[in-house]
Amino acid sequence: MAVNTKQKKRIDIATCWATNRISVMDTLEKYEDSYAIAEEFREWILHIGEKNENLKDSFLNFPKELKELLDQKVKD
Repeated sequence: MAVNTKQKKRIDIATCWATNRISVMDTLEKYEDSYAIAEEFREWILHIGEKNENLKDSFLNFPKELKELLDQKVKD
């Protein structure tokens, strides 16, 4: 399974948020918080702009079966 356009956009948004948050935490001298965010998003931050198929392994998707069940309940 390759990273699709929607997933790539979500990765880009999360990476942008994380890098900005790290900068804010560093400015506030909250280095432990900064480090925690950096570690949480490390895989995505290190590969900004790269076409890296390994990112798909760190991407959580909504379970297809649950989505179908919820869609059906909404229709009923």
